[in-house]
Amino acid sequence: MGKDVREFRAYDKKEMALIYDQDLWLPDYLKKLGHTEYPVHISSEGIHYTLDCLSNHYENDWEEKVIAYIGFDIMQFTNLWDKKGKKIFCNDIIAFCPAGNLTNSSAKTLGRIQYSEQSGEWIIVNKDDQFLNQLDKVNQPEVIGNWFENAELLN
Repeated sequence: MGKDVREFRAYDKKEMALIYDQDLWLPDYLKKLGHTEYPVHISSEGIHYTLDCLSNHYENDWEEKVIAYIGFDIMQFTNLWDKKGKKIFCNDIIAFCPAGNLTNSSAKTLGRIQYSEQSGEWIIVNKDDQFLNQLDKVNQPEVIGNWFENAELLN
């Protein structure tokens, strides 16, 4: 199996925080034990972090790669950017003009980004997960938040 070149971020449900690839991160309980934070790698499997074992627990210091996925939502980058150059990820909430409407800001619609297994494409859904549009068919998309921290934007 080849290396995963897709880009991901994660949402830590317990800490209520977004984690991006290469952020310094370690589970809170390990930080409290005195372990050091190192840059993480996020893949479709979860968060890969380095655990630096403390010498008072083991004869020699050593590092171990661990994958954490329970309590996290992993979100993939869509390979699309919004009108301000910000990356659009799964579960982002965007404002957009439906296809055929190029600039009328009063006609902007809000929706959440999801991946459709059925069609194999990125789609925009409303708060009830009903289809609104295909992401690559809308005009002027703008990321205004994410589902975990700003779900009320879709109410």
